[in-house]
Amino acid sequence: MSMRTSRDSIAAARSKQRGAVLVVGLVMLTVMTLLVVSMIKTSVVELKIGGASQIAQQNLSNAEVVINSFLNENNTRFAAHYLGLAAAAGGPVPPPGGATGSYNPTTTIYTVTPTALLHGQANIQIRQIQCTPRRVTGQDSTAFQYVFFDVRSTATGTLGGSTTVHQGIRTTVPSGSC
Repeated sequence: MSMRTSRDSIAAARSKQRGAVLVVGLVMLTVMTLLVVSMIKTSVVELKIGGASQIAQQNLSNAEVVINSFLNENNTRFAAHYLGLAAAAGGPVPPPGGATGSYNPTTTIYTVTPTALLHGQANIQIRQIQCTPRRVTGQDSTAFQYVFFDVRSTATGTLGGSTTVHQGIRTTVPSGSC
C-alpha cells in the first residue's frame, strides 16, 4: 500500500501544478529573447557608426594626401600671380599620378583633375587670396611682401561621403611682386 500511496501523492501533486512551470518558463524565454534582440540592434548601430567613421577618416586622409603631394611638387614655386603661368614658366605643377591642372582666369582658380586614391578620389583647387606688404609691429617693411593662397581638396569615397580640407599658404616674395 505504501507504493500506491506514493503514486497517488505524486499524481495529486502534478494535478495541483496546472502548468505553473510552463508559464514561468515562457515568461523567462520571452525576457531573454527581448534582451537578445536589443543587443543585436545595438550591435548593428555600433557597426554602422564605426563604418561611417572609417569612411570619413579615409576621405580625410585622401584629401590630405593630395594637398601634401601638390605642396611637395610646388615647394619653391609659390609666388604672386603664378597660378596662370605654364609649368615651364614657373607655374604650378599638378601632383604625380596622371593628374592634369587648368587655370580659369575668370575665377582665378587653378584646378587639378580628380586623382584616384585608396577607396576614392580627390581633386584640388588653389586660389591666390591676397598679396600684401610685410608687416612688422610698429613699422612697415617694404623689402618683402607676403602672398597668401587657399588650397582646397575635396575627397569622395567609393563607399560614399566626401570631405573637404582647406590649407592656407603664406610665402614671402620680393618687394614689387604684387
